[in-house]
Parts: sequence; structure tokens; C-alpha cells
Amino acid sequence: MTAPSDIVTTTASADSGCARTLAELLRGRGLPAETLIAIRNDLHPEHACSDFRSIADLETAGVLQMYDRMQDGPRIAHDSCVLSFMALGDGRAKLTSHRRFSMRRPGIAPGDIVYDYDAAHLLHSFIAGAMAPVFYDVADEPGLDDLIGRLVVQWPEPMTQDIRAADDAAIIVVQGQDGFGRGIDDRHE
Repeated sequence: MTAPSDIVTTTASADSGCARTLAELLRGRGLPAETLIAIRNDLHPEHACSDFRSIADLETAGVLQMYDRMQDGPRIAHDSCVLSFMALGDGRAKLTSHRRFSMRRPGIAPGDIVYDYDAAHLLHSFIAGAMAPVFYDVADEPGLDDLIGRLVVQWPEPMTQDIRAADDAAIIVVQGQDGFGRGIDDRHE
């Protein structure tokens, strides 16, 4: 988990040069925001157990990266580029990965999920509660590596809408600036 001192607050003012929305940040990086998907991961109450009481417990255990690869139904289109965020308090969410999702045939779980004994409870409770279990293979995508664990956005209401287009103007950048007053999105200029 990222320590609070590792995340620096941004001042999203017009003269600061910082992106105000996730879409602006992505476009500033040369990424086509309109083709990207953003997902906000939070621990479903049915998946909670003594080992995993919150989404932060999944991050600590090293199983957060596989949790968003399990979806109830084909909620993410095959071959989509996905920005995964972890739910924080007060509707905020921290970027945890930028990966391409490839949908597997219905009901076929990847071996790395099936044989991850630390996450066995998550897999079993997901399968037991899902109407149509769908699993994804993933491959890391370039362009946002320096933002992983540092970029925090304000996720718009309703929080139940946990998958959105990355160019949704309601996803606001609230943290992610280096200590010199430049937005992280300005580093590559």
C-alpha cells in the first residue's frame, strides 16, 4: 500500500498546468482516453472473510491485481485497455494498473488465479455468487508506469457504477503531482 507521503496533492487550477480530469491527464500523455476503460475495485461484501476485510487487505496480500480480472458477466469488452483503480475513502480511488484485458471463454479461469492459494477464498466466493463468471488474461500497457500508486481520482456517484469510460469528465484528478509544482502528466514534455 502506498504510504500517504508518497502521494502528493495537486492543485487543479487553470494556471498550474495540471490536468483536472482523468481524460485530460491521459490525453496529455498521448493516450486516447476515449478508447480506455476505468474500473474502480472495492471488495464485494460477499467476498469478505477474516483474511480480506477490505480492498486494502487484497493489496497487502498481493492479490488485488487478480481481483479485477474476475467479473460477473462480460462487463469489460475483449481486448480493452483498462485503468484499474483501488477504492479509497470518500469516493477516491488510486491507480493500481494499466493493462490490456483479454476475455477468456465463459467459466474458464486462468491458472494463476486457480492456483493462487492466498486468494482461494476470493475465487470460490466469486464463483459461488456470480451469475456468469468471466475471467480475463492481462498484459501490462506502457505510458502510465510512474502514476501507478500515485495517481488518485475522485470517482463520481453512483459508486455502484464501477466501470466507466476513461474519458468520463466526472472522473476528477485529486492527487498526483511531483514536489516541484508540475503535474505528473507534464513530465514527458
